[in-house]
Amino acid sequence: MPELRPPATDYCPACGEQVFTYRAAGERAELRCGYCGLPLGMAKSAKPVSSGCVVVVDDDNFFRTLLADLLTQEELATEVVSCDSGTNFLTQLTQRFLQGQPVRLAILDIVMNPLDGVASALAMRALERGFDRKVAIPILFFSAAKATDALRKHMARCTPAYYLNKGSDSSPGRLAVRMRELFGQVFGVAADPRRSA
Repeated sequence: MPELRPPATDYCPACGEQVFTYRAAGERAELRCGYCGLPLGMAKSAKPVSSGCVVVVDDDNFFRTLLADLLTQEELATEVVSCDSGTNFLTQLTQRFLQGQPVRLAILDIVMNPLDGVASALAMRALERGFDRKVAIPILFFSAAKATDALRKHMARCTPAYYLNKGSDSSPGRLAVRMRELFGQVFGVAADPRRSA
C-alpha cells in the first residue's frame, strides 16, 4: 500500500500564514498558494521598484493610516492618496484621469459601504475603458477574509489583481515585509542586499 504524504505547505505573504501549495502547470511549473494562487518562492532579499502613486481605499482610518505610512516609509510609493470609501475613490480616480496624473496601484478594502471593494474595482475598470487607458492599474484587495473561490473569481474579472490578508500576520513590521514581497510580485524587483525579510 502506498504511503500517504501530507500536502506540501509554504508561507504565503498574501495570506500571511502557512498554506497548502500546488504546482501550476504551464511553460514552467510554479509553486502557488492553495488559497489565493500567488506564486511563491519570490526573492526575499529584493527591493521592489517604487510604484509612484498608490491609492489606499479603506473605511477604517487605522488601516488607511497604517498602509499610507508603510508605503512611504518602505519607499513603495512616492505619493499616497487615501480614500475612506469606494465612492470617494472613484471621484479621486476620475479627477486624476482628467488631470493626466498616473496611478500605479489601487489598494482596496473589500468590505465597505455603500460601495464595496469589488464593485469599486469593477467601476475602476469601466472608468479605465471610458478614458481609453491602455494599461490597467493593478489592484491589491486588502481584506481580513481569507481568499475564497468567490474572491478569486472577482479577482479574475479585475485582472491584474492580487490579495493581501490584513487579519493574519499583520503587525506593522511583518505587514511591511509582506507588502515588499507582494510589490515585488506586482512590479518586478531590483536586487538590494540591504533589504532582507
